[in-house]
Amino acid sequence: MAEMTLDQKTRGRVPVSSEKNEFMRKENGRKGSVLVVDDENGPRQSLRVLLKEDFDVYLANDVESARELLQHQPIDVIITDLRMPKESGLNLLEYVRENYPDVQVIILTGYGQLESAMKAVEYGAFAYLEKPFDNAAMFQYVQKAVEKRRKELERRQLEHLALEANRFETLGRFVSGMLHDLSTPLSVIDSYIELLQTDPERKNMERKLQVMHEQAKLCTDLIRSAMNFLRHESGRIAPVNLNEAVEACILVSSPVLNRQQVTLEHELQPNLPLLKGDFVLIRQAILNLIMNAVQAMDGQETPREIHLRTWSSEDSVWFSVQDTGPGVPDPIRQKIFNAFFTTKGTKGTGLGLAVVKYVMNRHGGEVVLNDTGLQGAHFALRFPIGTNFDAMPTN
Repeated sequence: MAEMTLDQKTRGRVPVSSEKNEFMRKENGRKGSVLVVDDENGPRQSLRVLLKEDFDVYLANDVESARELLQHQPIDVIITDLRMPKESGLNLLEYVRENYPDVQVIILTGYGQLESAMKAVEYGAFAYLEKPFDNAAMFQYVQKAVEKRRKELERRQLEHLALEANRFETLGRFVSGMLHDLSTPLSVIDSYIELLQTDPERKNMERKLQVMHEQAKLCTDLIRSAMNFLRHESGRIAPVNLNEAVEACILVSSPVLNRQQVTLEHELQPNLPLLKGDFVLIRQAILNLIMNAVQAMDGQETPREIHLRTWSSEDSVWFSVQDTGPGVPDPIRQKIFNAFFTTKGTKGTGLGLAVVKYVMNRHGGEVVLNDTGLQGAHFALRFPIGTNFDAMPTN
């Protein structure tokens, strides 16, 4: 069974680097957590003594016990022997990379195991050390591994916050557009009611009632479309029809397009292969690119055009947005996907394209800014067909 070693007084603690690891005290007060996996008790206890004053140390005598502990206890760093009975440290490394990609793994190797250790590094191990290891070096590796994992978690948290902020921004645009669309039929209904009230003879009553009925139905359709748009839940991984996501974004963005006098044309390949993903995130990425194109042409004389296209290749499904705006200057092409980078001053949040990149990374795809030699900017999204991936992390 895996066991936790508590911070109890132990004689003979091995001296380590004089650098004190204040950074290891996380904001919530939790120490870095280390799991030591070795079938021999001596190395386990030696590492426990070395690390216990600065880290929460957990022990496991085989890979099966380590897997069980990982399911119930958050771990920052794993130190595992390479050669063990039944399953090896490589088996554990593969399991961790697949299920806990942020957890850092340090491999311990014996003499003559260099080739296997190099393979472990290829599989994504943080480092490998030969037995007998240097205590100071081991301590520093653990310290750096904990720091690396926490930076990765902080990066994820920032991405998640940026995504949520961008969703609120999109929701604001959506509600604004829906209210704008509702104002027209409601104005028509109000006008016809006023006509009926001021016309004692009720002339053309049937035609006026028919118009009012049609406008009321339009209001109902707009509200139904709004509810359908909001009903989708984020984090649900399922087959996605990319064309449906594009059509939903066209519907939502139409009020903005009309106000900005932007013409939108689309060419959607019929019978696109389904991709596996989060419909809400994919729709978010597409809508961000459309809104980015609209904003790029703000204040510009005609033409104001956006061209959308979907197509498929051998192993991918593609979506592209091309506008007739000023394009993206060379000096900032490498910066536009950075969070909070914006060329719009106070009008922009700098989250739109950063969220697009985040969504594509989550789906194992990519976002590309193409240089077509034509006017405007041309962005393309590539989604692998049938990619299997986890739901978006919330931590």
